[in-house]
Amino acid sequence: MLSELALWTRQASPTEFWCSAAIALIVGAGLAWWVLVFLNRRRVIEDTPTALIRSAAQGYLELQGHAELMDGDSQLAPVSLRTCVWYSYEIEKRERSFNSHGRDARWKTVESGTSDSIFYLVDPTGRCAIDPDGAAVTPKNDNTWYGNSRVPGGFHATDGRWWARAKGAVGTQSYRYTERWIEPGEELYAIGNFTTHGGAAVRFDSAGALADKLREWKRDQGFLLDRFDANKDGKIDLEEWDQAREQARQQVAAEQHQSTTPPPVDLLSHTGDRRRPFIIHAGSEEQILARYRRYCIGLLALSLPIIVVTLWSVALRLGTS
Repeated sequence: MLSELALWTRQASPTEFWCSAAIALIVGAGLAWWVLVFLNRRRVIEDTPTALIRSAAQGYLELQGHAELMDGDSQLAPVSLRTCVWYSYEIEKRERSFNSHGRDARWKTVESGTSDSIFYLVDPTGRCAIDPDGAAVTPKNDNTWYGNSRVPGGFHATDGRWWARAKGAVGTQSYRYTERWIEPGEELYAIGNFTTHGGAAVRFDSAGALADKLREWKRDQGFLLDRFDANKDGKIDLEEWDQAREQARQQVAAEQHQSTTPPPVDLLSHTGDRRRPFIIHAGSEEQILARYRRYCIGLLALSLPIIVVTLWSVALRLGTS
C-alpha cells in the first residue's frame, strides 16, 4: 500500500497532490483537536468532586442522581412518541441518482431537532433543575428504524411494537428515523454551573421599599398632612417628617414579615466557559470517563496515521522534486 502511495505521490499533479495533502492534514488535525477536547473533559470531571444538592455551593460543580420530569410535564419524543426527559432525532430521506458508475443512493437529512426542555436531576438530598441548552449530552438509549413516510412510525408503549401512523409506513424504506433519548428514572450525571433562584437567594430591598413608600405618601399630600401634621400648620416640618419616616419603616418591616418567600429553585446550566464544559450523561461518572477514554484512543488511532503518512508523502514529494 505504501508503495502505491509513493508512486502516486511522485506522479500526481501539483494541484492534485497538495490539495489532497492539505485536506488530509486538516482531517488529522481536526481529529487530534477532538482528542484534546475529550482529554480536557476527563481532567475536569476527575478534578471536580461530586456535590449533594442540599449543601451545594454556588458555582461549577457535578451532581449524580436520576432523571425526572418537571412537575406536570409529559414530554414525548417527536418520532417514537415515548415519554422522556430529553431527546434528539433525525429524519433522513433516501435520494437516488445516476452517475458514471451507475445508480447511486444517499441519505439526506430532511428534519432534525434536540430537546431544550428543563428536567430534574434528583439525588438523596433534593432535586435540581437541568437546562440542557448548550450541553454535551450522551444518552444511553438510541434507535434507528425505517419507513416509507415523512411521518414516522410510533412506539406502542404497552407491548413495545412499532405501529404505523401513516399508510404504507413500512415497505420500500425510503425514510430513515434515528432517535436518542433519556428516560425518567435513568441514572444521571451532570456537571455545570449551579445557581439557586428564589427563596433565601432573593434578598428583600428594605431601603428601596422604604423609599417607594415615602414617595407614595408624598404624592398624597392630604394623607400626609392629615396623619403627620401634629401642629396643624399646613406643612410637614423636620420633626414630623422623622415621625413619618419611622412609621414608614415599621410598615415596610411588617409587610416584609408577612410576605411569602418563593421557594428556592436550584438550576444547573451552561457555564459559558470552554474550559468548564457543561456535560449531561445518562450513567455514572465512571462510565463517562471510560467513554471519553475510548474516544481518545479511537481518535488517536485515526489521526496519528493520517498525519504521519501525510507528512511522509510531503517529504517524499519534496525530495523528488
